Order: sequence, then structure tokens, then C-alpha cells
Amino acid sequence: GMSIAVINKDGDATYEFNTPAAWDGLSTDKALMDLVAKSGNSSSIINNNTDKNDDDNDRSNSNKDKEQSTKVFVMGTIAARLDDQHGATSSSSLAKLRNLAPEGSVVLDVNLRSPWYTKERLLTLARGTDTVDVDLEVKKFGLLKVNEEELVILEEWCGLVTPKENFENAEGEEQSLTRNALKERMEKLAVSLHTQRLCVTRGKDGAALWCQRSINCDDDKNESSFHENPGYCLATNVSNDSDTVGAGDAFLAALIHSHLICGESPDVALERACALGGYVAGCRGATPEHEDAPAELRRIFGGSSFS
Repeated sequence: GMSIAVINKDGDATYEFNTPAAWDGLSTDKALMDLVAKSGNSSSIINNNTDKNDDDNDRSNSNKDKEQSTKVFVMGTIAARLDDQHGATSSSSLAKLRNLAPEGSVVLDVNLRSPWYTKERLLTLARGTDTVDVDLEVKKFGLLKVNEEELVILEEWCGLVTPKENFENAEGEEQSLTRNALKERMEKLAVSLHTQRLCVTRGKDGAALWCQRSINCDDDKNESSFHENPGYCLATNVSNDSDTVGAGDAFLAALIHSHLICGESPDVALERACALGGYVAGCRGATPEHEDAPAELRRIFGGSSFS
């Protein structure tokens, strides 16, 4: 499969997709289902406090299990673009994975690329069902990521549109992407789409992350949390031929690794994600050399991630 990025004079990209493509034929084969099954035991498999007196065989088996277990499954909506057209199987495979994987282990990256999406297809994948009942017992995503334009579209699809005047300040300036207003919008959408966390990216203005109340906390005062980062412009890295290709993927990879895999706080994870996304956006292409990363980025990641 191939996607073609067309870069405009501002470095922003639009994409063309060969159809059909190999990634339209994803299937839920035995190997994938085995990964899903093992991921259900990942909390007991991933244990850094191994007894030093364990024999070599126990250590070997433990390490083997760690390698084969999976904590996070990441899926994107573009892979589900064709339903069963052209013999495509990815849409049904992703829906099956979404409902079989353990609660909170699936990340959905929403990418609404016209004409490759429909309201019905995306909402069914996001909700895990074709019903709009938000009280229905379905497994929740660990994280759902959208940009600010996609946020508006999904709100409309879910019937969550709030009158614009509710988000205007005394001077009549729109404040719908600022802290209190945005938190309210994100929480409503997160409930509607069955996700534990919702992230909204805002380009050069950074990103926001909403997290539901702690799953393992019985304290009634434990409320959902909201986090923002204003973004990074690593000026020492920006070049005249830079483009935004790969910036969103870099952002999401850093956020997943920091928060969902390493267990770092939402604020730390968001800082790292915004910094890495900003760095990639200031480079040419999706995979710049880490050796060229500026000192500020190395500081944010503690240096080791780029060594």
C-alpha cells in the first residue's frame, strides 16, 4: 500500500491513497488473537521486581512472556475506510479487535480524510456498537485522539453541539478551545464515545488531554482531570523546506509511550508529545534523525531517548 503526501507552500500536507491497498486487508488471524489474549494478563506479566533467586528457566520464561505481551493496541480510522468494498477486511477486523481487547488497551487515532470516512462507520468503530446508548456496557478506549476540526465534526455527529455564545468572553471573543470550555466539551465527547482519555491537538497551539476519574479509586471526590500544553516551536530546528508530515504520529507515539506504557503523569506525557510533534513539524519528512534534535528537546526527554 502507498499514501502520497502533497505538500503546499506552508508545509501542510494532504494525502492521496492508492485503492485498494495492502492495509485494507487486515485480518484477525490467530497470531493477532493470541496477542489480544496475552494482553489480558499483561499486568501480571510485566513485573520489574523479579526475585533474584529465581532460577534461569523462570527468568527465561518471564522474559519471553514480556516480549510477547502487548499493553497497547493502536488503530487509525483510515484503515477502516472501505468497509467490505474491494474485498477489504480491515474495518471488520478493527471492530473485532476494539471489542475483544482488554478495557483501556486500545488507542484510536481519528483521521477524517475526505472522502474516506462516514459518520456511521466511524461512530460504530468508536462506540463499539451501532447504538447511541452511552450507558451501554462496552469496553472503553484507553485513548482517543482528534484534532480541533475533528472535535467539531464528532460533536455534531454525537449531538453535542453547544451554542457558540456559551463559549464567548465579555468581548464576544470565542473561547471554545480554552481551558474550562474545552474541558466541558471533551468530557461530553469522551462519555459519548466510550473512552478513558480524550486528546485534542491544536497544531502550533499545543494540545489538551482529558482523563476520566481513576478507575482504581473509590474516593468520591476523585474527579476527572484536564491538562493543557501550549506547544513548542523549536526555532533552531525549523527549516525552509520543513513540513508537517509525521508530526501527529510522533505526537501520539510520545504520548502513548510516556503515559500509557511508562505510567508518567499526563502533564509530563503531554509536554513530551507536544515537543516531539513540534520537532518533527519543523523538519522535512516524517522521520528526522534524532542525532539532530535540539538541546531543548533532549532536555525534555532527559537525553536518553535520543542517544
